[in-house]
Amino acid sequence: MGGEFGPPVVVPALIACLRNNTSVTALIFGDKQAIDKELVGFGLSSVRNRMTVIHCAEVVSDFDRPSVAVRSKRDSSMGRAVKAVAEQDADACISAGNTGALMALGLFNLKTLPGISRPAICTTFPTVRGRTYVLDLGANIECSAEQLHQFAVLANLTSQQLDKNPSPTIRLLNVGVEETKGGDQLQKTASLLEQDDSLNYAGFVEGDGIFEGLSDIVVCDGFSGNIALKTSEGFASMIAVLLEDLFSKSWIARVSLILVSRSFKDLKARLDPAFYNGAYLLGLNGVVVKSHGSASKKAFGHALDVAILAAERNLPKALAPLLESKLTKLNKE
Repeated sequence: MGGEFGPPVVVPALIACLRNNTSVTALIFGDKQAIDKELVGFGLSSVRNRMTVIHCAEVVSDFDRPSVAVRSKRDSSMGRAVKAVAEQDADACISAGNTGALMALGLFNLKTLPGISRPAICTTFPTVRGRTYVLDLGANIECSAEQLHQFAVLANLTSQQLDKNPSPTIRLLNVGVEETKGGDQLQKTASLLEQDDSLNYAGFVEGDGIFEGLSDIVVCDGFSGNIALKTSEGFASMIAVLLEDLFSKSWIARVSLILVSRSFKDLKARLDPAFYNGAYLLGLNGVVVKSHGSASKKAFGHALDVAILAAERNLPKALAPLLESKLTKLNKE
């Protein structure tokens, strides 16, 4: 029920997803009347039969504080969706709703993985070389050096599990690449990462370096990460608009577009924020994926794909023993 559009986006995206993933079933939590309205026309097809609508009279609004969601709205559509993962009735939860509430309900129902004090929001950014994991993107505005180290460990293990990358490179987002740049927390974090032999730490990176693909993972606090995320989304949208405007100004430009149409479509696809929608609440003891609140059907579909991949790889269960042996030992020391 969350996000700007609710069922009119979520339901069609889910149906398309189920058509492409024949082994997947879905629980839909929310206003049954609103959901059934979107399901009209799909009948009793095999896709429809793999969807179960669970009515929830309560909804978490965009203005609800996380504490209110945990205290008063555990039976909301969001609360029950997260609880379904905790009770192993579902392998993953996807929501486009209130990020803070989703994080709070995730912490309440699922707790954190061993050695993790706070989860981080993690997604991938497009780069000239492919993609880069970036975290935290807004869950933790201020982070200690120890938490940033935990984020690096989490992302490192996630890349190893999902991408089969045995030694992903890791950098810290900073105002410069020189070793002397940055405040005390960044300097302390850099020291922790350098001392961790299990990590392929490569130093600092500036904002432009993210998109150059200088590392597989970029670690930052939630304040810096959220600004980087929103800036990149806005810039990508601006480029798409400017290109369309450029090619619509004259017949010569339109002819040129025909000649390079395939390359132009490929470029638009690579820059499309929808293709990168779906962020892990990494560090929770269960798969929870946050979709952008303004996600289109295509974008929400990508968030579903992100959740399915994590569920198929059983990401939290795969990470737990690795974190248990590493971070809990460090915390004791």
